Amino acid sequence: MPLKAQLLDVDGNPVTDAELMSTLPLLQVIYSPATGGVSVDVTDDALAVGKGTDGNEFYFDYTGSKWQYNLMTKNYTAPGTYTMTMTAGDGYVISPTCEAIFEIEQ
Repeated sequence: MPLKAQLLDVDGNPVTDAELMSTLPLLQVIYSPATGGVSVDVTDDALAVGKGTDGNEFYFDYTGSKWQYNLMTKNYTAPGTYTMTMTAGDGYVISPTCEAIFEIEQ
């Protein structure tokens, strides 16, 4: 599941990977159980960010001028709703809000 977002500095200017001076955009994954109940932050269950055999990928796509995060959803198996949100590091803004939802059925 891919997420694409534009990363801006505090003045509203686009930031590329060559210009990134602070914390990278972050991924947050929130899990809502299919049976109801309290939502849980399961971000730590995501595999490490980066190109690799795990299937996760995080990079700046120059053709679209956007940051892209690909998350391998097979790493999540509990039935319920998962909400992925890309958030900016200190000194940066993600615009517009970048969020995706996927469902694991019972």
